[in-house]
Amino acid sequence: MRPLWQIPRDCLFWLLVSVVISIGLHLEHLPPWIVLSGIVATLWQIQLYRERWRQPGRFIKWSLVGACAAGLVLHYGRISGLEPMVALLFAGYVLKLLEIHHKRDALVLLYLSYLIIILQSLFSSSIVSSLLVFGALLPVTAALVAMHADVESRRPASALRTALTMTLQAIPLMLVMFVVMPRMGSLWAVPQHNSGTTGVSDSMSPGDMTQLGRNGDVAFRVEFDGPIPEQRELYWRGLVFSGFDGRRWQQEGPWGYNDGEFLQWSDEAPEAWDKVIVRHGEPLAYQITLETTNSPWLFALSTPVSQSPTVALSRDFRLVNREPVTSKLQYSVNSWLDNQLEPEVLPGWRARLELAIPSGFNPKTIAVAQQWRQETPETEALINRLLALYHREFIYTLRPPALGKHTVDEFLWDTKKGFCEFYASSFVFFMRAAGVPARVVVGYQGGERHPTENYLLVHQYDAHAWAEVWIEGRGWLRVDPTAAVAPERIEMSFADLFNEQDDFLAASPFSLERLRHIDWLNRLRLKLDSLDYAWAKWVLGYDNRQNDFLMNLLGAVNPQRIALFIVLAGGIALLPVFIMLYLSREKNTRDQLDRLFLQFCSRLEKIGLPRKPGEGPRDYAQRIRLQAPSLAEQVDSLTRRYERARYAEQQEAEFKQFKAALSKFKPGRKDRLTRP
Repeated sequence: MRPLWQIPRDCLFWLLVSVVISIGLHLEHLPPWIVLSGIVATLWQIQLYRERWRQPGRFIKWSLVGACAAGLVLHYGRISGLEPMVALLFAGYVLKLLEIHHKRDALVLLYLSYLIIILQSLFSSSIVSSLLVFGALLPVTAALVAMHADVESRRPASALRTALTMTLQAIPLMLVMFVVMPRMGSLWAVPQHNSGTTGVSDSMSPGDMTQLGRNGDVAFRVEFDGPIPEQRELYWRGLVFSGFDGRRWQQEGPWGYNDGEFLQWSDEAPEAWDKVIVRHGEPLAYQITLETTNSPWLFALSTPVSQSPTVALSRDFRLVNREPVTSKLQYSVNSWLDNQLEPEVLPGWRARLELAIPSGFNPKTIAVAQQWRQETPETEALINRLLALYHREFIYTLRPPALGKHTVDEFLWDTKKGFCEFYASSFVFFMRAAGVPARVVVGYQGGERHPTENYLLVHQYDAHAWAEVWIEGRGWLRVDPTAAVAPERIEMSFADLFNEQDDFLAASPFSLERLRHIDWLNRLRLKLDSLDYAWAKWVLGYDNRQNDFLMNLLGAVNPQRIALFIVLAGGIALLPVFIMLYLSREKNTRDQLDRLFLQFCSRLEKIGLPRKPGEGPRDYAQRIRLQAPSLAEQVDSLTRRYERARYAEQQEAEFKQFKAALSKFKPGRKDRLTRP
């Protein structure tokens, strides 16, 4: 018999499977050396399972601990942050695998497996990722089932079947609770380290947008209430950069405005400065589902008006969320594409900010800009002259050459090759040097139209930078110098423009976007995206629809109706479980011989001689012989006949004799011995 502390082999098998699956789930964002450590630890435990190797000694264990600690410091340079903390937990997880001797060690590792697998939701909440997490939890549950099984099975699949059955039984009740439980915020709202390849950053220098141009991840999806506008109209405004230090553009603080609060919330009265926005025509209504950015800024078309209470319009005409976006976010917007922004007057402090250029940088551009301004005093003519220069002499490329200290001078007069941020930065600097207020705007441009679901996919490679100049009487005007160099960038999909270049999607080597030229794979990609979008809208975004759904379902949302719904719906959801338990209950398998023997016991019980629990037929007969000697001969005879009918070769004949003898057995109370 197996000792109580020993880990069942079936449990150990599923535990090892769980570790391997956990490594696979986190393969993308773990350092290679941690993955290798996990593989080595798993192989070592497999050899222990096969009784080929021995447990590692203390020296080996401490050496591995030291190596993992050093590796974390060298790889990340810090311990704070999501990825370093997950890597630290994972390192302890795989090292724990080398010292499981008792059931309690296996339990610790199993509970860690649950946590490690669920942590995948921090990095991705797509439908595919959610299904993978669901599937990965099954082996862990199977290991728990095998650990607590009364008898060790020779087929590990039996534990997996039990785990799958338990999970399927829990799903209906889980759905009921999902519908009615109030939302208290995501447990996985943990800020992640932001980098240039995860989305538009809060600053911009040469090469930042170029990196995003190699990333095929989805930035957000847009569903319009009507037709999708033309590609050239889809400028998704995100951030406004007014500060420039000679190389990097960044946001300047909101100080200086004296006409109200900097943020205008959708559920509050409009600020006084809302009047500086002149909107013409009918608004364009749409809903955006934004991927995780870990930043508060949002994206929308020009002159947006938020329809969501947690989203505000800022004084520089962009949208801001109340909190950083740490999970998928849905928000509704109205935009007026025909508009004027601040056409009458630009505050003096703002004009000075939008004209500022750092000293000691780009002297040639400053000189040329001042000369052109004298030659071309009209602002719009000056703009067209610079755009004509871009059109004649410049090249739009994903492989721009590196720039030194004087980034604008080197780009405008030497290299003449660049991506959108090169053009936006040089244009704004030139305009400022010529005395025209200007600033850089970053966001996304265009998007991919889904052919069947009528929504727009905006990818990271659609990230774009353009310029805004202020002209008295007209306000802030969008000027996109990239359109002068490569108008096809604005008129067509970015992917269609660059998909033949080797470095396109270099940051997303496994993206199906790389195979969009293969028709059936492209259809598969779009079908998967439509499923993921539906998942984001109806499952991840259910928070936004919960109250309306419950109102339509229950007529009113109050504790009484919610409780009644939980009881009724929960009962219906658990009904299949009750039916399954009833059908699978232990059946009464006693045959006719057992029923006859129970009749024998019942007749004796009526005269005060009941059979004790667990008492065998012979022991019962021996006790009857002592307590009722007058029945001893009959009871002994019936007991022998019962045993022969049960175990003899001629069971049918013995059964008939036992049945006939039992029919004549009719004891009375007078047969019981009166003394104890």
